[in-house]
Amino acid sequence: MRSVISLLADCRWLPAALLLLGLTLFGSFTPTSAADRPTFETGIVRLDRGDGTILDFDVEIARTPRQWSFGLMHVTSMPDGQGMLFVFPDMAPRSFWMKNTLIPLDMLFFDDDGGLVSAFENVPAQSLQSRSSAGDAQFVLELNGGTMAGQGIGNSARLLRAADDGW
Repeated sequence: MRSVISLLADCRWLPAALLLLGLTLFGSFTPTSAADRPTFETGIVRLDRGDGTILDFDVEIARTPRQWSFGLMHVTSMPDGQGMLFVFPDMAPRSFWMKNTLIPLDMLFFDDDGGLVSAFENVPAQSLQSRSSAGDAQFVLELNGGTMAGQGIGNSARLLRAADDGW
């Protein structure tokens, strides 16, 4: 019987071995169920909806690659006034999808000064269509679908920072 090393040395087996290794590693890092959900810090997001009216949202804060990849996947409901804030270390184009996300969401992309870069309203649950920021963003706020329309959040909305907001 040939050893694994000798099989890998035979170039015919290398693509299959690499594929198997990749699928194994990818599968171990891909969130698959609600039981895999990481813990999140919480904080408050203050949002100027664009006309000087300030709205407060209680949010879970996603700061790490694992938290970013999991987000609101497998969450079956979210109370009004809550959401998730994705905090990235830098400004860059951002792209989100709704795989395994069970509730419709509004997605708001903000730059490092809190200016709204772009927004998507009522993104359908489970959608695999990518939603990308219109420019570089550092923060992404996800709220229940319909919150933007229901709360009057417009194109000039701003994300406000405070010393005690938790993010």
